[in-house]
Amino acid sequence: MKILPKLNRAVFFDRDGVLNKKPSEHDYVKNFDEFFWNQGAQELIKKINDLGFKVIVVSNQRGVARGKMTADFVEKLHIRMNYDLAKTSAHIDAFYYCPHDLADKCMCRKPASGMFLYAAKELGIDLENSFAIGDNDSDTIAAVAAGCRSIKITTDTLQIEKILSTLNL
Repeated sequence: MKILPKLNRAVFFDRDGVLNKKPSEHDYVKNFDEFFWNQGAQELIKKINDLGFKVIVVSNQRGVARGKMTADFVEKLHIRMNYDLAKTSAHIDAFYYCPHDLADKCMCRKPASGMFLYAAKELGIDLENSFAIGDNDSDTIAAVAAGCRSIKITTDTLQIEKILSTLNL
């Protein structure tokens, strides 16, 4: 008899507009001075960590394709985010981002579900019992297509207890 490994539950976060202040329309976080955590984001991540969920960021970053920032900067920003979170004993388990432009028609750019599916495969995520938090319709479409439950937020102040109760946690 083959024993299958237990799958992990996760909360997938969009980055810009959910974890950090969203840049103005058609702009991007291009340097560290343009990254500001949204109110409640670090505390929410810590609470989700403490509940035993994986925390995963899935983010479209077409500014890379447009030459507005480099993939190296995006990766360094993600390292810095975890550095900030470590001060509160919180962490993000994995970052997935799509560096492609709309015209590239890739499978990872939301509203496609590729980033969710890659994470599920690489990290053993149980998508059916996982959640996604985003601020755009494309986040919701991608999450539902991957089999996750989705929460759409409409403010940059994360209402922690409301989100946790919506997640039924």
